[in-house]
Amino acid sequence: MKAFLLALGVLTAVSVTPAVAQRPDRNVELPVVRSFHWFDFVAADDIRAACVPGGRSHLRLIYNALWEEQVRAYDIYLQPDGVAGMNIGVLEGQGNVTTGITNMLISKPKDIFAPWSMKGGQRILTVEETRELMTLLEESRAFGPPKDGMRLPDNDFWWTVASCRNGVWGFQAYHYPTDGFVNVKFSAKLFSWDKVPIPVNPPRKLEPAELRRDWNAPLDRARADRWMLVVGKDGLRPR
Repeated sequence: MKAFLLALGVLTAVSVTPAVAQRPDRNVELPVVRSFHWFDFVAADDIRAACVPGGRSHLRLIYNALWEEQVRAYDIYLQPDGVAGMNIGVLEGQGNVTTGITNMLISKPKDIFAPWSMKGGQRILTVEETRELMTLLEESRAFGPPKDGMRLPDNDFWWTVASCRNGVWGFQAYHYPTDGFVNVKFSAKLFSWDKVPIPVNPPRKLEPAELRRDWNAPLDRARADRWMLVVGKDGLRPR
């Protein structure tokens, strides 16, 4: 689980030579291939480290639709001409992955399909689409500040939004059991642009996360699918 991040980070590497999404006739830029972990990916440590005045504007939205069922990730690169390049990564069935997942690092593009079967896609957002998305994110208060202390269990529905816009860092999180995603205004539009052939796993009411743990699962399976992220004042708290 800690390492699926690189699967997301290089999900489009099989298509391949790096290119910059500066215009609709260009491919979406590929993220830098690096060995870092899933939690770092959600926290967007790479985006935060590069967030300086004059740097690129980059958003990362994660939809955790129960870790063992589905995760969708969207990396969006805002361009000076008003368009945006979007990388999409969808993972499903992580509940079947067992021992070793917490320690696995994926650092080669050819490794991204093992042990997971991952689907990816790309899209260029027009100026109008980009403007609409940014408006919906503003209405969702997606650029922060987040609720300090919010807990994000692996087996709940939640969103995180990490952003660097014109050198300004932002972070927000939404937890479905807390408020039913009442403040999430952007999801329907984002999903409408997501053409990866895996249906979106919609949020649903469930028992509290702690009551849905399989306490009889083998220890190696428990390592794979039990974790908790905690939101801080301006991002995820260190683990």
